[in-house]
Amino acid sequence: MRRVLLVLSVIALAWGGLVIATGGIEWRIAGVLFRSRAPDRALLIALVLLVTQAVLFSEAFAKDVSRAAATARPFLPLAALLVALMLGFHGIFFGSFVAGGADSYGYVSQAYAWAGGTLPAAQPIPLSVPWPSGDFSLAPLGYRPGITPHTMVPTYAPGLPLVMAAFLVFGACGPYLVVPACAALVVWLSFALGRRAGGPWAGILAALFVATSPVVTFQAMWPMSDVPAAALWTGAAVAALGDRRRDAFISGLWTAAGLLVRPNLPVIPVVFFCFLFAAARGRERWMRPAVFAVPVAAVVLFIAVLYTAWYGAPWNSGYGAAADIFGASNVIPNLRRYPVWLWKSQSPLILLALLPLLPAFSRRADRRAVLLCAALFAATLASYLAYAPFEEWWYLRFLLPAMPALLVLTALGFIAATERLPYVWSRLALMALVIVMVMLARQYTTTYSAPGTLRDGERRYADVGHFVNQSLPRNAIVLAIQESGSVRHYGGRMTIRWDLIDRDWTPRVIGELERLGLHPYLLLEDFETTQFRNWFGLDANAPLPWALVARMRQNGGVSIFDMTAAAGAGSPVSLEPGVAERCQGPAPLVIEKR
Repeated sequence: MRRVLLVLSVIALAWGGLVIATGGIEWRIAGVLFRSRAPDRALLIALVLLVTQAVLFSEAFAKDVSRAAATARPFLPLAALLVALMLGFHGIFFGSFVAGGADSYGYVSQAYAWAGGTLPAAQPIPLSVPWPSGDFSLAPLGYRPGITPHTMVPTYAPGLPLVMAAFLVFGACGPYLVVPACAALVVWLSFALGRRAGGPWAGILAALFVATSPVVTFQAMWPMSDVPAAALWTGAAVAALGDRRRDAFISGLWTAAGLLVRPNLPVIPVVFFCFLFAAARGRERWMRPAVFAVPVAAVVLFIAVLYTAWYGAPWNSGYGAAADIFGASNVIPNLRRYPVWLWKSQSPLILLALLPLLPAFSRRADRRAVLLCAALFAATLASYLAYAPFEEWWYLRFLLPAMPALLVLTALGFIAATERLPYVWSRLALMALVIVMVMLARQYTTTYSAPGTLRDGERRYADVGHFVNQSLPRNAIVLAIQESGSVRHYGGRMTIRWDLIDRDWTPRVIGELERLGLHPYLLLEDFETTQFRNWFGLDANAPLPWALVARMRQNGGVSIFDMTAAAGAGSPVSLEPGVAERCQGPAPLVIEKR
């Protein structure tokens, strides 16, 4: 009976883990469909079976648990590697692999510009328009006018695009592989940090918590800087805990790369510098921080020179001057957001991260590692409390550089909270807490960031761009916001940000563009329609006064209108999702005036 319960509990745990790893299992045997989408039942069954064994066969169960722990211990690094690979494959399978919107287009297009040699110089704007805000309206999402008139520069930091440019050796899909690779890396580094802080079991728990964290799994699907920043800062923390001068230098390399990806976190290098100073003794107290600072100083100098060329001063960024995006008035609104988002997405069990900070609960943890993790998270949180507030939960991604450190503390807290119980019940309580946290994180992920839906929705940028490239005339110019970058990337047509056209010029825009020999089109996502009507002073209840050329009903809805008076009244083309290839490089930009 005991062995049967043991085998069943192992099978249930394995089944739940497999469903989490694959996102669901489905197969057909003899015409009968077998499907498993939710791991919760399997994990709960496993927990009930384990409790039953602990109650009915406590002494034998204790031996089984002890034997299993001893057997598993040498294989924990391999388990962490498998968990890391699973998150990486999650990012590849569910990833958008599309240059759309602001962030994705901004990073990917910048990568191609670095690879093609057009950056770091400001890029000339290949068109002139008569309204005062012309340069602003001709810069797509992800770009802004440069300090030299009639040029534009990237909004985003160069770190991730430079890595993406290197990954172009793998072809057009290369830039999109960077984030899945970093997702796998951050899980492995979380294991390394946890192992350093509290042993291999703390490491594997930290790796599991990172791999199932809703914000990590969500951001692993986007070609954005958050997950790479998390990997780089976590690597810096792991290296900083080393005892050799070489470790300090390696930590400096990680930190320099992290600063290149996220220059708006200058306080983090200070945290590592102070930690290295405080952790060493004698001559090493000066040497280790010094060798750490060498690569960091080189990157700081590079960023200062680049940002001065792009934005006019080292302390400015693509988002504006520091004073415009940081402010004391943002602290209270953000305090109402970040802790709540953490509580909801990671469950209230995240509060156990506080336990290792208490001396009574940190006897088995490495005190230096605990303090470094706490300082890293506190510094990151403090940096963003003063940042401009946002409304969506996934802006928790700003804290991703320190999320592995927080989840390492959580893993230590789980162990500390249960180790005072009798051996059998401490292990059972630990397993129960882990199962509950993973289940709650998975439920939040399923509710708020369904991976397949996101991937399919993002494909619209490539599909619409494909239509623009194949069907619109070579003198077409497209008014757009959300797709102002993707139309250039996939469609090869010039775009205008209609929301940045001077309002008193909106009645004259079409005529001015036609006078320039261009054929104006309007590309609207359905959610932009109300804003467009308001900006152009159109009746909220009347249909738009232009011929509908094409319409995609799926994925939120996208419409393309011919804005010329001579447009025909033919039937609009129905745009079907999935037409474009998954990975595409930029189409040549065509501007042929007639």
